[in-house]
Amino acid sequence: MPIILDTETIRLMTLFENLTGTNVRDCLIDNESNIVYFVIEKGEIGKAIGKNGNVIRKIENLIKKNIKVFEFSEDAENFVKNLIPQINFAKLKTENGRLVIDIWVNKKDRPTIIGRNGKSLKIYKELLLRNHNISEITVR
Repeated sequence: MPIILDTETIRLMTLFENLTGTNVRDCLIDNESNIVYFVIEKGEIGKAIGKNGNVIRKIENLIKKNIKVFEFSEDAENFVKNLIPQINFAKLKTENGRLVIDIWVNKKDRPTIIGRNGKSLKIYKELLLRNHNISEITVR
């Protein structure tokens, strides 16, 4: 699935790349929550965050939005674990010609993963669809 980026997204990706020295694969802006989600290349998470989070804080102050950074992985199950670190186990399967991922988490972590009104889960689903063509997440 090709990712279509608007001008603001491209501007933020370029700014992030220039200030961190990392390669951004994807960017998702949530204006409602005032959060920008960046998916960066594998192995570059330390560069993106900076010592004691200084780089991220600098960019957050500059763009006046919170930032969440995730590391990309070619393996869909590892990518899901990078998105949601609380996962105990993840399994990719095909249902009706669509890719679906089942994730198992502790009961106490479910509200955090799902988010208010399913907001966090929608963000994860969008990032998975754009990067690995996974159309559904099932939390167990």
